Amino acid sequence: MQQFMSYQQIGKLALPVIAAQSVVLINGMIDLAFIAPYGTEAIAAVSIANALCAVLFNFLEGFRLGTTVLVAEASAGNNAPKATAAVSSGLFLAAITGGLFAAFAPIISHWVYRLAGNAPMQYYGTEYLTVWLWALPFILFSYVLTGLFRGLKDTAAPLYATFVICLLNVCLDYMLVCGGFGFPSLGVKGAAWGTLLASLAGFGILILLAVKKPLTSPYLECKQPFFTQVPEYIALAVDIGLNTGSTLLALLIFVCIIKPLGPAALAVHQITLQVFNLAYLPALGFLITASIIVPQLLTPLHNHLLVPTVCRIGQMSFGVVLLTSGLVFIFSATVSSFFSPADKQVAAQAAQTIRLVCAGQLFSAIYMVLRGVLTGCKDTRFIVYEGWVSGYLIFLPLAYLLAITSGYGIYGGYMAFVAWCITDCGVLACRFFHRQRLL
Repeated sequence: MQQFMSYQQIGKLALPVIAAQSVVLINGMIDLAFIAPYGTEAIAAVSIANALCAVLFNFLEGFRLGTTVLVAEASAGNNAPKATAAVSSGLFLAAITGGLFAAFAPIISHWVYRLAGNAPMQYYGTEYLTVWLWALPFILFSYVLTGLFRGLKDTAAPLYATFVICLLNVCLDYMLVCGGFGFPSLGVKGAAWGTLLASLAGFGILILLAVKKPLTSPYLECKQPFFTQVPEYIALAVDIGLNTGSTLLALLIFVCIIKPLGPAALAVHQITLQVFNLAYLPALGFLITASIIVPQLLTPLHNHLLVPTVCRIGQMSFGVVLLTSGLVFIFSATVSSFFSPADKQVAAQAAQTIRLVCAGQLFSAIYMVLRGVLTGCKDTRFIVYEGWVSGYLIFLPLAYLLAITSGYGIYGGYMAFVAWCITDCGVLACRFFHRQRLL
């Protein structure tokens, strides 16, 4: 890589990632659509399971992004044995982690719904969550293989597998939840079985692609020793997981802070959160793109390209987010009314908080790129500490102060969210340029 990456090359890496994340998000909504006819208790039970799984998968994101960084770094140095060891380490640790969760799935599910649900919710949720956790080993294996593809700059192959998983999940939901095509209806737990079978099929597709493609097949050598790579893999994966998991946990605590504001505030938050989840996707794609590219620019031969390339990724991320968030900002009243057609007051408040989220996303567009850059530099421990300080010592106390103490309500809570975005962006920018001055 002797020249700057073009915007086209950056987009080629980022767009499949954004598309894959969008498909996963839509797939989750489809699951709820199939379960909705079973009533409020069923939806509530599944929502608890989905929230728990979302937190869990965020804490386990290190399997995917960690593999990406280690493979990209090894690939840049033409160190195939190290890349192979990274993949083997990931699969080994995924088997242990996923196996433990699968083994204790019935116990975990029992206690989750004993603490969080009433009898109908326990009836619907316990087996649903158990089956979901049984799918975890296949999901983690897929994370590692996705990291392999991404680390070698192939972000399209995981997208194909994601499409197949989601299409299979829709078909299996129809068959197992609704009793379609003559299959017996399993009710709510049928959606979890659909997820498990689709995850197994997706893992099979990724294995097939990885074995068949000349790009990836050399890195699937199972006989090569890899235990010396395990400590580095664990350190990187744990840091990444702590950061992504702690961020989502802070948002869940935010819900507890605004709960005293009443059902209307919670409704506004849920509407705003759905918009945030969609608006967040472009920046996430550029985070992963930065984590793929940066490890290949850390050699003395290519280091002079690092800052210009990061600036180019940042410009592209900001431009895309400015476009998408700008459109949402302009049509915020329409979007909020779509989600809350009956309650005009909730719709009006949601329009205001959506505008704040759109403003915050402009800073997140840069922050996510910088997070990807520092992750690619393996400066993940700083990201963890910064995330804890900004999330738990700035965002949450400020949210309580503005939303509850000062009486600004849900609007004040989202003002704190914007402050959180600005803080993260500023601190990581200072960290990146400080690192560059030391090189």
